[in-house]
Amino acid sequence: MPLMATALTTVAQAKAHLSITASDSSQNARLELFINAATSRIETMTDRKLKERTHVEYRSGKRSNEVMLLQYPVSSIIELSRDNESIFPSSSIISPSQYALDASSSSVVLLKDVFPSGIRNIKVTYVAGYNETDHPGNLAELEICCLWIVEWFYKHRERGDMGRTQKSKGDESVGILAEMPKMISEMILQYKRIEMPLADRMIEQL
Repeated sequence: MPLMATALTTVAQAKAHLSITASDSSQNARLELFINAATSRIETMTDRKLKERTHVEYRSGKRSNEVMLLQYPVSSIIELSRDNESIFPSSSIISPSQYALDASSSSVVLLKDVFPSGIRNIKVTYVAGYNETDHPGNLAELEICCLWIVEWFYKHRERGDMGRTQKSKGDESVGILAEMPKMISEMILQYKRIEMPLADRMIEQL
């Protein structure tokens, strides 16, 4: 399975973390699988798409000048349209001079108008998520979390410890880390979505 473009770490970083020789490609496929799974696990825990990418959302207007977006931080709005027929021809596109991002970079705001009431009558194409230029610290934290999960997958797979909480070592019983450490879970959960528009879910992602 190839590595996802939005994976939170790389095979090279995983090899360095696991002390695998950089030239050893025999485990690349397994590491790619583990990285993809770890990234998906973190995004499920946070209910967000964390690494920057393009999104398309269809929202329902409520006679407000603001529409909250599912993904954040938003770096740019590519296109904003409103159409009560939900067809979105080119004539429905709103000029960029008529809207702006709010201060939290999580909503798009009309400057002198409101979005009409309707069902999925607003289409927003935008770029959101953490990038290396603006959010290096956030990506570093998320990469550490991803690497920890990759290490857990890797070491439990190597030792055959999956599903076990302890094993025997001579006359001793040795504990096995079966759950995510509190420090890692706390780092992940600080990125968990706090607010979200429940009525409308993202139906397409580029």
